[in-house]
Amino acid sequence: MNETSVERQASRKSARAQVSRGLAVAVLLLACAASAARPYRGGVVATAYPQASEAALKMLDRGGNAVDAAVAAAFVAAVVGPYHSGVGGGGFALVHDAKSGATRALDFREVAPKAATRDMFLKDGKVVPALSTDGVLSVAVPGAVAGYLELLKTHGTLPPSVVLAPAIEAARKGLWVTPRYRSMTEGRLECLRKDPEASRIFLLKNARGEMDVPPVGHLVRQPDLARTLTTLAKQGAKGFYTGPVAQGIVDTVRSGGGILTMEDLASYKTRPREPLAGSYRGHRILTMPPPSAGGVALIQVLGALEILRPQGFALKDPEVVHLYVEAVRRAYVDRAKYLGDPDFSDVPTARLVSPGHIADLAGSIDAKKATSSLSLLPQSPNTQGSTLTDKPATLTPEPERKNTTHISVMDKNGNTVAMTTTVNYGFGSCVVAKGTGVLLNDEMDDFAAQPGVPNAYGLVTGEPNAIVPGKVPQSSMTPTLVFSKDEPTRVMLAVGSPGGSTIPTTVIQVISNIIDGGMDVARAVGEGRVHHQYLPDEMWVDRWGLEPATLSALEAKGHKVRRVEQWGDAEAVFIDSKTGLRFSGSDPRNEGFAMGQD
Repeated sequence: MNETSVERQASRKSARAQVSRGLAVAVLLLACAASAARPYRGGVVATAYPQASEAALKMLDRGGNAVDAAVAAAFVAAVVGPYHSGVGGGGFALVHDAKSGATRALDFREVAPKAATRDMFLKDGKVVPALSTDGVLSVAVPGAVAGYLELLKTHGTLPPSVVLAPAIEAARKGLWVTPRYRSMTEGRLECLRKDPEASRIFLLKNARGEMDVPPVGHLVRQPDLARTLTTLAKQGAKGFYTGPVAQGIVDTVRSGGGILTMEDLASYKTRPREPLAGSYRGHRILTMPPPSAGGVALIQVLGALEILRPQGFALKDPEVVHLYVEAVRRAYVDRAKYLGDPDFSDVPTARLVSPGHIADLAGSIDAKKATSSLSLLPQSPNTQGSTLTDKPATLTPEPERKNTTHISVMDKNGNTVAMTTTVNYGFGSCVVAKGTGVLLNDEMDDFAAQPGVPNAYGLVTGEPNAIVPGKVPQSSMTPTLVFSKDEPTRVMLAVGSPGGSTIPTTVIQVISNIIDGGMDVARAVGEGRVHHQYLPDEMWVDRWGLEPATLSALEAKGHKVRRVEQWGDAEAVFIDSKTGLRFSGSDPRNEGFAMGQD
């Protein structure tokens, strides 16, 4: 047994010691996650950061439930992973109560400020590059704090002072710069340099006197954020949405020419949603409804695959990959045409996930050749007058462009949380509210700056996703629960991922890997991936995705294949219905950690 395997088999005490060593964690975890999932008898957790997983486990050890653990992890993630999520962002959560069998969905996404306008990112009728991703105008009203604390108040058992303590400590003590931190910072360096507070906190002056990416091992302390978190532990959400913290956020945004106001913050409200229901090979599935576009795509694609391959699905088979890609292509066409905030647009969700519509999608697929994306959605009323292209020049599906984080937790009683949270782009808007430590999102880019024109992820959305004050932007985030075939009220799998437009397909493939492939959860989150999103009209394949012969067969069918190094960071927890043993899996592509209670 090698050293990494020994460390993986060690007790939680040993795991905690590894976490406290900071810098060593990055190297350790990349290897650990590649091992088979180890079984646990108590609660299990998977997050993108060892410190966040450790915080979640502390809550479980103190007698807290899955919600206490997930909220603790989310606040720690806001400290140690500022490039992915934070208290200046927002997200979605699914919460399953094992005793009642009920599952609730909470939408705490950001909303457009009251002064937002439909054409705020246009000049002379054209989209201004970076205006919706960098700086104060890109900031939407944050929802993370309201969401986390509402979840805690409604479903948790521990007080905020206990749940926020690990995040406060992490902000005070600081985080060690890891290879992932450097990679993300390099991708947003020029943006970060434009904001004095962001530069001071996240960068380090180099030998030339320029603010630059810190070296691995540099300690990033955030005392201002620690004070803000302490305020939240004492005052609750009002400590963020009113008072000095809110004033600091507004003053920073307004001084740079932004539009956020104190009224925007004070009037922010979360939105309960009804989980979107579907099934796959006898397993009940609950996922996030609109304004998530990911849940609709997940139900559509899995439903189409079950029709097209009722006997099973093996992603390495070129014939099956072709069907999968064509199903995904059609799901993303529906996304572009119909999806947005259902409180502002008539989103035909029930029809889009109906058996009849899914059968129509499956029936429109030619098993012998690829379909041109533009033949499925040419210039239409939603895109007239826009510049609709099949190759957006801004698209860069590289690690530096990643964003978002996911947390999966199941406690010893079977209560389960799947929560995906984000600041949108890496380091969000690159703006830190002076004196608060709050890094603000750039969620305005998730709206259609101009219907039919691709955003930073190459996604094309239409009129239902146009900018309107108070509206929630369309999202790819897809927190999902899969239930046992034998006990349809018992969660079998909780899963989600970051990755912008690739989130839905990552979650789809993890589910298929487990149900169709019989993989354990650690292998399922680490398998190679394939993605399509309608436009650009190309199939992305990661370095572990497909064999050369398979790629050649797909190209012969007319698919344009693009090799991409890697994407996503799936985090999942799983329970074996036969043995009752629990497992957790963290994507080996990054620095996350899966843990559990013995």
